[in-house]
Amino acid sequence: MTLAQVLTPWRHDTIDSDSRLLTEARRGSRPAFDSLRRQHEQALRGFVARRVGPDAADDLTQEIWLACWQALAKYAGRARFKAWLYGIATHKCADCLRSRAQTMRREEVTFSEPVQPDAYHAVEIRQIVQEALRSVPDEQREVLELYFYAELTLAEIAQALNRNLNTVKYQFYRAHALVAQALQTEDRETS
Repeated sequence: MTLAQVLTPWRHDTIDSDSRLLTEARRGSRPAFDSLRRQHEQALRGFVARRVGPDAADDLTQEIWLACWQALAKYAGRARFKAWLYGIATHKCADCLRSRAQTMRREEVTFSEPVQPDAYHAVEIRQIVQEALRSVPDEQREVLELYFYAELTLAEIAQALNRNLNTVKYQFYRAHALVAQALQTEDRETS
């Protein structure tokens, strides 16, 4: 099983109605914004839960949608709506983790995956992958998560994180190599 196969079970293809709904939402249409929210809610909540843990995910996801609604008039359309939304989510998650770090050490934060019924083997594999991801530096892990979980391109990730594209490419390939190495080590230990 490849890293991409393990990391993409929550992949959601959205109909490209974002542009029509976005135009209406930017004009103040609450129903259009609610439709956008429904299209991206599940994937966004999963992304947030992996970053800050399931306990804080619901509240933080609501904060992200509120920030999105408040900043929608400033959305310039230079990136896909999804990339812009995940940029907001990344910054809100970072803020949450920073405030949490004041009360607890960073190592105590756990990232968990939603458990699918009757998928014990898949959960076990995801736990192994999550352990491998924890061994990767935060900035590199963030790039991998945005790429695989949020399905953003490297250029969109660079824009969302306000980083140079070459830096993001390096972080992506380096993190991918580190995770692959950790998975190979785990495979050898279990054999």
